[in-house]
Amino acid sequence: MLLLTKQRLRGANLVLALLTSVGVHVSAQAAGDLMFLKNSPATKFTQADFQMLSKSIDQALAGPADGPAQTWKNDTTGASGTVTPQSGQDSAGAQECRRLKIANSYKMMKDEGIYTFCRTGSKGKWKLRP
Repeated sequence: MLLLTKQRLRGANLVLALLTSVGVHVSAQAAGDLMFLKNSPATKFTQADFQMLSKSIDQALAGPADGPAQTWKNDTTGASGTVTPQSGQDSAGAQECRRLKIANSYKMMKDEGIYTFCRTGSKGKWKLRP
């Protein structure tokens, strides 16, 4: 059981490192909450997969709050996903926030969730809200 837990932690840490390497800001609080990824397709993603996912997230955040879904697929690894803006806006004080439904798959593994991204100021960078 302990070995399994260490393997899961390693997988979550890998996901955290890859998210950070492609420019997704993850706070300490959010990093602790990434344990949900231990059985996620994201634990199998390569750097190229994360870059494709990150580009889809950027495109979704750059468009309207009720914009079209952004899809990505890496034919080399079999990883794919969809990033869909959720209608309506979310706010956290002075920050503009948006919700995205992110669905990813790797071979037979599938996972999805709704995540909130916020930015400070009208031109600030989007960051995952804990």
